[in-house]
Amino acid sequence: MVKKGYIKELIHRVFEKAHDESKKDSPYGLCKYLHEEAGIKVSERNLTRYYNYFISGNKGEKINPDDTSLDELSKYLGYKGINGFITGLQKEVQELANGEQIQILKRKLLFSIAIISVLTISLIFFISRYYQKNCMIWVEDHYEKIRCSGLDNERKLDEVVLLKMWEIKNPSRCEREMWYDKTDNEVTFFTYRGEHPINGKELKPVTEHICEKYVLEPRDSILSNTHLDTIR
Repeated sequence: MVKKGYIKELIHRVFEKAHDESKKDSPYGLCKYLHEEAGIKVSERNLTRYYNYFISGNKGEKINPDDTSLDELSKYLGYKGINGFITGLQKEVQELANGEQIQILKRKLLFSIAIISVLTISLIFFISRYYQKNCMIWVEDHYEKIRCSGLDNERKLDEVVLLKMWEIKNPSRCEREMWYDKTDNEVTFFTYRGEHPINGKELKPVTEHICEKYVLEPRDSILSNTHLDTIR
């Protein structure tokens, strides 16, 4: 009888490969793909039961796939049968024990210890593979993507703001697409509209007065700009 630990590892690798090939996320979509498109001779119903038991952790029904099903799933992974899969898995574990190919087999190591804690490994795999950087934070003069973690100046990712907003340090001239904030008599300039990345105040478009006072050198009144259109 095949040990439960090997079966768990086999099921995880089968659904991992199915996800990579089909780009489907739901159990229904994965099971349908395996049965109809990948040609695995295991019913969708049984594939769903395997997923619920070994991956979702639903222990309501004790599942023990027969040797024929295990052979089919092993062949999908490129082995001749379940015995070939077990031999290959044992070889991987031995290579890891010998300190060989650690970097290449790092992800496989997580699955190798599935005998101890398959649910924990599944969560680690899911987070490391699919968790997205969907927040951003201001760093010196621009935004950078980060994983949302509740930092004080963290904000929801806005790809347009991320790309376009930069602080203009010591500007030498004024541009029409130029925005500013004045706080505590300190004026800061930015390349895009929206909120100030630190204090949250709404940025204002640069006016002729702000341009003259805080950017340009004093000029003769005859030559001074009188319209915003004169700002480049």
